[in-house]
Amino acid sequence: MSEWRKLYAYLTGKRNISLLVHEKPDGDCLGSALALGLFLSQLGFSPTLFLPEPLPQIYGFLPGSGLLKIVDDPVFLAGEPIIAIDCADRNRFGYEIPPGIPLLNIDHHASNDYYGDYNWVDTKAAATGEIIYRLICGESSGRARITPEIATCLYVALATDTGSFTYSNLTRQTFAIAGELVELKADLNQIRHQLYEKRPLSEIIIVKEALTNLELHTNGKILSCAITYEQLQKEDLFTTETDNLLNMMRSIEGVELALLLKEIKPRVVKVSLRSKTFLDVNKLAGEYQGGGHPRAAGCTVNMAVDEVLRNLIARAEKALKAG
Repeated sequence: MSEWRKLYAYLTGKRNISLLVHEKPDGDCLGSALALGLFLSQLGFSPTLFLPEPLPQIYGFLPGSGLLKIVDDPVFLAGEPIIAIDCADRNRFGYEIPPGIPLLNIDHHASNDYYGDYNWVDTKAAATGEIIYRLICGESSGRARITPEIATCLYVALATDTGSFTYSNLTRQTFAIAGELVELKADLNQIRHQLYEKRPLSEIIIVKEALTNLELHTNGKILSCAITYEQLQKEDLFTTETDNLLNMMRSIEGVELALLLKEIKPRVVKVSLRSKTFLDVNKLAGEYQGGGHPRAAGCTVNMAVDEVLRNLIARAEKALKAG
């Protein structure tokens, strides 16, 4: 039985479908969820993508904004299915899910714990967008198709989770799907302009703040940066994207591990980890109940920021020696 038919079995006879993504959603997360929502709409369902916070400005151009609902405490009705997209841990939804609701889990993170009643977790997929593409292609009734809007969402999903098609998670299939999405009229001009030519000034300001706190460790193998709550508050940088900063840090010659710590609240530290060639940062993040991918992961730690940094460096040094 195809994965679409397995998923459809949970949706048959239902109309309202809730879509959930992880906190601080990225391009793969939002692109995949919106593509799935647009696809389900074609089939006659009424999907809603719930977010506990406003959509990140950089992704405001994505088609499907009519499916979005920003709400602190949505009402999930018993029997009406929820589909979680690109979320490895149900604790990252930002919402409490009551019992008696079918929970469907579509993801590609190695740290996924298979929390759903239905789980399609493909850790070999470069992005969850690949899985959504295959799911849509598996619908054989002819009632739905990949429109230019869906293609645009899926292309953004692939591009953002592969570092613009440069990361080691790439496969032949990733490129093949991207090529198909171009043929299906993904709006490449809009994607290029919005993602790469319209960056907010705050991304330069956070780099400025980061430069004051950069530290090299372990003979240059680890590069760390800890940004305090006061720094984030002073420049209002709490929601600023840091992928470009992390990529710069990881790209430094000799660096295997880039560590970025942001104290988003006093004694609440969001940690982002990126490795270059061999260190499994998913395992390292897992020691703090986080997770992600072997080369990109994250966690949140309730501790003073300098204490988190010391603790992480000590564990990372052990992992580097073992690796």
